[in-house]
Order: sequence, then structure tokens, then C-alpha cells
Amino acid sequence: MSRPANPWLASKGLLYDIVFQAADRRGDGQLFLNDAEAARSTASDWQLVTSWMMPQALLRSPGSTILAAAARLRQKNLLDRLLNWYIDSVRSHFALHGLPAIKSPDISGIMSDPISIGNSVRRVLSTLCDALHHYMFPISFLYAEDSSKEDMLARTRFRHSLNAMIDIALSDHEFQLMARLLVEHQLAACGRNEEQQIIDREEDEPKRLAFLAGIRQQIDILGVQDRMERIVADVYHTFIPRYVSQQYARIWEQEEREEPLMVELKNLIYGPISRCISTLIRRDELLEARLLELATECLVKLGIKEAFDMVIYFPDSIPALEYLKMCLRTQEHRAQLVTTFQNACHARLLHCGANTSDIISFYMSTIKVFRLLEPRGVLLDKVSRPIRRYLRDREDTVKCIVYGMLEVEDANTGDLSELGKELAAASGAQNADAVDDNDYFNMDWVPDPVDAAPDFRNKRASDFIGSLLSLYDNKEVFVKEIVVVLANRLLELKNYEIDREMMHLELLKLLFGESDLHNSDVMVKDILESKRVDSNIHDPTTVAPGTYPVAGIVHASILSRLFWPAFRDEDLVLPSVIEEQLNRYSAKFSILKSARKLTWLKRLGTVDVTLELEDRTLDFTVSPDRASMIYLFQDKSTYTLNELTARLNLDETMTRRALGFWIKNDVLKEDETCKDKYILLERAEERKKKMLLDDAAESSVQTAEEKATEEMRIYWSYVNGMLTNIPALPIDRIQSFLKMLIPKEVGYSRSVDELRDFLTVMVAEEKLEFVSGSYRLKK
Repeated sequence: MSRPANPWLASKGLLYDIVFQAADRRGDGQLFLNDAEAARSTASDWQLVTSWMMPQALLRSPGSTILAAAARLRQKNLLDRLLNWYIDSVRSHFALHGLPAIKSPDISGIMSDPISIGNSVRRVLSTLCDALHHYMFPISFLYAEDSSKEDMLARTRFRHSLNAMIDIALSDHEFQLMARLLVEHQLAACGRNEEQQIIDREEDEPKRLAFLAGIRQQIDILGVQDRMERIVADVYHTFIPRYVSQQYARIWEQEEREEPLMVELKNLIYGPISRCISTLIRRDELLEARLLELATECLVKLGIKEAFDMVIYFPDSIPALEYLKMCLRTQEHRAQLVTTFQNACHARLLHCGANTSDIISFYMSTIKVFRLLEPRGVLLDKVSRPIRRYLRDREDTVKCIVYGMLEVEDANTGDLSELGKELAAASGAQNADAVDDNDYFNMDWVPDPVDAAPDFRNKRASDFIGSLLSLYDNKEVFVKEIVVVLANRLLELKNYEIDREMMHLELLKLLFGESDLHNSDVMVKDILESKRVDSNIHDPTTVAPGTYPVAGIVHASILSRLFWPAFRDEDLVLPSVIEEQLNRYSAKFSILKSARKLTWLKRLGTVDVTLELEDRTLDFTVSPDRASMIYLFQDKSTYTLNELTARLNLDETMTRRALGFWIKNDVLKEDETCKDKYILLERAEERKKKMLLDDAAESSVQTAEEKATEEMRIYWSYVNGMLTNIPALPIDRIQSFLKMLIPKEVGYSRSVDELRDFLTVMVAEEKLEFVSGSYRLKK
């Protein structure tokens, strides 16, 4: 006879099982009547108890008969088998009836409704609480809490089984989504939005907390606090970064707040959010501190992300910088700030599309911002290295810095007039705040931070000029550019007013030293002396017998040739009336300064021109070549390009530049029927064609690069000779040959960079070609 597969599912199967067990104990395999009677009695008790415990049965208190039957089963050690049967029955019943009951019919339709989401979560938890009460009811009678240790273990075992079923039910994706949405809506209701929503939040908070308290009670009954804590923690880690980003991003563009940002954020965390979370899950002593720490971390990350914009909008971004300074505490934050800022600089600033003046302005703002964040200067030293390296490689960096210090307005170099103010500040307080690490009596000395670079050197807190000058190893490049710019400024002056230039020169002397700017001193003195000489020349009481007075239209700056930079040597042909006045001026000067004579630089200076045309009168202040050109049209109204070039003794490029100026101002126009023929417009007409020529004023003073190129022309014959014998050579071999071939009396000490600049000019003049990294003669 075979045993039933599941003997506890039917009393008959239980009867067979008991009888077989009795026969096995005797060992003879014989069945006795008293054994069968005992089995039938036990099966009857089993059926009575299980009928009362069936999960699908209505809850009712057990009578004395059921309790007596349970006691007899206990005596026969069958309660363990009874518990196994009940656990199996509960699992089957929960799978058939419990899980379908907690399923939401259409969760997508309620996702946007906070009230429906809350009710759905509460309904699921309420269903599980009812199931827990229903399934635990029989166990509470059979295994009392105050009974033996075996009963306590049985109750614990059954509760663990129930917890596993509840946990599986709550692991359902739909419930997880609803629980997350519930927590998100509750946290969002705590946040700061519009003013009206703040009032509603204060009025609705007691209702929301009461609702959450009801859910908390159900969670405690079910014993799933850990699961809800994980959901709340996950949602908070998602909510707070989004909230901080929405509320505090670019705060310098927002309206002024009633209270500081950190106070507002702390009040939010310790107030509504803390009350909401502590109502829903178990309260921890460090709950508020942990919530605030995460919010502060998000604020730091937001500030690090916006650091580049804070520099752009400085000083409007000072409030955001103050908050970032308060939160920037760890080495990890500092390293992240440096990396993020450098990446932003490479992506948004350090490229060929950015003007050098804009990069310099940004660098100055960077100094201010990072000195505010960390006065020691370690962060500034790290974030500024890519900017300094890029500025050092830009060709016009020196020019832009000098133009800024001298407050020269130029369309190509941008507005860096702030450097002029910083020059006065830096010269007036030079080295006033310098930090000397060897000063052993400095009681305020502190060591450098641990993240400082090995070559870190602390500088003055606001030494913008010193930071810019330190881009290069020596200051000679700045001195050369200062001389060129100052020369141009002095030559453009009218009425010999040089107070501004003298002020700048004195400030520069404090910065560079008097010896380096000795030539500039002579240049300023030349202008002052020119004012005195010009006054004497135009004094009618000093006219010598047999000479003519000089007309008041001519005023000259008399320059000491050896102390001024080189000028472009072009013999411009001026109108005869102007030539006559210049000759008179020279004669009068020779009388005042015996044994000295003047050599006129006719391209230099300015001319005030008044044009009286048929329908209009125009006033201009132009260069001598432009004035001489328009003077020619006084004799006839039409000239060709070749005629103008010959009459003025200019090259074609300069002639076209001068023509472009007058065409742009509707004084001349190009003949549409004949190329390179230009006509005077006595009557204004609508402009038909835009002039594409650059109208920027050209300096008459040679720059350092132009001067070096002119000096390199003496080596052209050697370069031409070696490229005639060897068709193509790279620049390194050309440099080596020049050092070997040029005689010592001529001398050659130029660098490769200077040679490259000279060869580039030769390529532009179409004397050389640059192909595949080698230079060769133009065919």
C-alpha cells in the first residue's frame, strides 16, 4: 500500500500515515485494531481543527471542542505538521485572492493625481493589513504569546512566512511606482514655489501629515519599515538635487530673497521636509543633519557647475560665490571645482573664436572670483594655468595688455580700460600685501594647503597687473610694446596736451623701472620741447628780416631720432602749398636752433580737412596721405588708380586704403564703366556698393616684429643662395646653414622663431613657397 503524496491535506491520508507509523515502531508490520482506532480519533481531531483554520473560512472564536482537539494533536506532536499545512494553505489562498486584490486596474490614469496615488497606496496597505489579521487569527489561539518556547518559535516562523509574502507583494513594480510618486508629491508640497503655493502648503500640512501618519501605522503593522525607508531615501536623493537646481540655479539673476539661501534651505530641511519624512518612516537622531548634508552637497555641485558663469557675471554673482565658499570644504570638492572649471574654459573660452581682450577680462574676473573663494590662492593657481598658457601663445596678448594699461581705445583690442585703474592701484601699493615665506616674525603665517602645487607661490590678493606681466619670463616684450604705443599716442596728440601720457609714464616707471623707460622719457620731453619751439616759430614778433611767417595751419612735433622707434620710410608727395609751409617751418627752426635742421616724416600726423561740395560741407580729421589724395581732386574730378599712385608716391595697397576711406564716406565713387577709375561726388547719391576694405587707422610707427623683419632682410641673399643650390629646405636646416655660412663680421644670432617670421613675410611677398614643411624659391 502506497502513502498519499500529501497526507496532511485529508483526514483519510492522515489515518493511513498514523497506522503505518505505529506498525513501523513495532517492527512486525502487523496492524492492530487499537492502532486503527487511535488513527481514526486523530484524523477526526485533525479535520475538526483544519476546518476551523481554513483561510477561506469566516473568522470565529474556537469552541471548547476545537481547543480540546488541538490539545490532543499537541500531545501527539502533530502541531508542526498542522503549521506546515496552514502555511501552505495561506500561501495558496494569498496567491489566488490576495495578490489580485492589491492590483491597480489602471495605474497610468492616476499617476498625475496626488490624491489618487495616495489613496491607491493606502488601499494596498489596508488590504495587506486585513490579510495579516485574517491569517494570524488562528495562530493566536493555537500558539499563545505567553505559552512555551516552542509556541513562540512557531509564531515567529509563521510571521516570517507572512512577511515574505507581504514583501513579495510590495515588490510589485506598480506599487513601487505608486509609493515613489506618493513620496515625490509629498516632498514637492514641502518645497518653495510661488507665494500662493507657500500659503497653501502651510494650510494643508496638518492634513498631509495626518494622512502620512495613517500610512505609517499600516507600515508598522506590516513590518515593512525597511522597504519604505529605502523608497524614501531613493526619492529624496532624486528630489533634492532637482529642487536645488530649480530654485537656486543662477541666483544672481533672481529677485532678492527675504532670507539668505543657506538659512532658507536649512529651514526647509529642518521644517516641512523633516516633518514629512519623520512621519512616514522611523525617526533618527541624525535625520535632519543627514538631509541637510545631502542638500548642501547638491548646492556645492550646482555651484561648481556654474563657476564659469559666476566669473562671467562677476560681481553680480557674489551672493552665489559666498554660498559656494561656505560649502566648499573637502579636498574632493576643490579638485572637482578645478577640473570642471578648466573643462569649461577649454570648451567655451580658450579657442580661436574668442577675442584676446575677452580672455584677459575673463582672467581678471577669475582672479577676483577665486581670491574670494580661497584667499590663499591655491585654487586660483590651478584653474588659471590653462588660461595663462593660452594667453602666452597668443600673438596680440602683449598689445592688448599694454593698450589696456594705457587706456587706449581700439576696436581690435577691445575695452580693457580697467587695467589702467589697476595700474594706478598696483603702482601705488606695489608689494604692500606681498607674502614672504621667509619672514619668521610674521605671526599670521600659515602653511600652504595640502593640495597646493609644488611650484605654488602666493601673490598679492589683487595684483592683476603683476599676474599679467608674469605671463612672460621677462618684461622686455612689454617695454618694447609700451614704447610703440606711447609713440603713436604722442604723435596723434593735438595742442601738445600730454598730461595723461605723463601720468601713465610715471606709473609705468614704478612698475618697470626708470632705466627701461628712458627712451619714453625722452619722447615725452620732445613733445614738451616741441610745444615751446612751435610757439616761438608762430610768434610774429620773431620773424627774421627777409623771411616769411609760417601759416598757423602747420604745427610740428620735433623728435629726437635716436630715442624714438623706427618709422615707416615713405616719401609722400604733399600738396605744394603744404610743402611751402613746411619749408618755411624748417627755415625758422634753423634760425632758432642753429646747426640743426628738420627732416620731415610726411606720413605721420593728422590733417583737419573741410570739403565744400555743391550740396554739402564735410569735416574730417585724416592722415596726410588721405588729405593729399582728396586735395588732388580739387584740380580735376576724375583719377585712375595708377595716376593717384604716381602723384602721391604711394604703393597700390596704401592708395586703395585711402580710396576706400573716401568711398565709404560718399566723397568718391568708382566708375562703373571703367575699372580703377574714381570720380568725385559733388552731389551725394545713394550708396550702391559696400566697401570691404579695412578702414582701421594704420600706425606710422614700426612694431617690434616689423623692425625685426626689416633687420632680417640683410640675410635674404644668403637664404636665396642656399635655396638656389638646394631646391627645398626645412627651417631647421636653414637656421643651421645661416649660422655656418654668415661671416663673423656680419654676425647671425637670430632665433628660429624670428627666422620663421621672416620667411613667412617672404612667402607673403611671393618670394618663397612653403610646401610639405620645407621652403623653396617661388617659380
